[in-house]
Amino acid sequence: MQAAEFFRKYGNTAATPWSASGNYVRNEADLYAALEDLYGDTPRPLNRTGRYMDILGERIDSGRVSTYFETGVNKGGTLALGQGLKLAIGVDPSPKTAPGAFDAAPFRLEVKTSDDFFLETFSQDAPDFALDLAFVDGLHVFEYALRDFIGCELLSAPGCEVLIHDVLPRRMAEAARHRLTRAWTGDVWRVPLVLRHFRPDLKVQLMEAAPTGLAIIAGLDSANRVLLERYNEVVAYGLSLSVADFMAARDQHVAAA
Repeated sequence: MQAAEFFRKYGNTAATPWSASGNYVRNEADLYAALEDLYGDTPRPLNRTGRYMDILGERIDSGRVSTYFETGVNKGGTLALGQGLKLAIGVDPSPKTAPGAFDAAPFRLEVKTSDDFFLETFSQDAPDFALDLAFVDGLHVFEYALRDFIGCELLSAPGCEVLIHDVLPRRMAEAARHRLTRAWTGDVWRVPLVLRHFRPDLKVQLMEAAPTGLAIIAGLDSANRVLLERYNEVVAYGLSLSVADFMAARDQHVAAA
């Protein structure tokens, strides 16, 4: 399957209805207390090997990166780290950036969904850039984060890394697919597990970066089509994974190569 065809077919879709806009319960303390009583869902803070923005900034400033890309710009804190690069692209359908903050080079702010961005990019004869580093921090829903990774890999230059945020939730409620709480990673935690299963050629490292972890994906291959060709199988496998099982084995997942 060609990249444009893939994003035309699967873009902007998830397996089930959900809300990521903030339908929080009125009293989160009561919710947490009930979940702890019913399911033993106690908070498990990370060991904190560094903050995710510091780790991202170190890579941007390493001298090995000239083109940076991110999904999920929000207020622009991470995109601004690319000030000294040749090109820094941010994609967000509703960014909360200050007016004009990213109007000048090297920035390119795309106000659209990442699926739409990838569809438009791959519908061209050839993209006019290749990525040295990408940061996935968009919609906290498994399929969307997975497609963000797929699009980034297809655009990757040799040596490119993809960093995925929010892969180590601190409790099950935070990792719910349907948003109930303000602190919410969603089910992005599924992405590194499916990559380890379907793409053993990739190096997938989980870091306990505050506040909710980072996955660092290396060994990318822009010519690899496994995730495109087996997308439905990959999604079905990811959705079959249990959040309770994942949380019980979270530390082992971090330690795994």
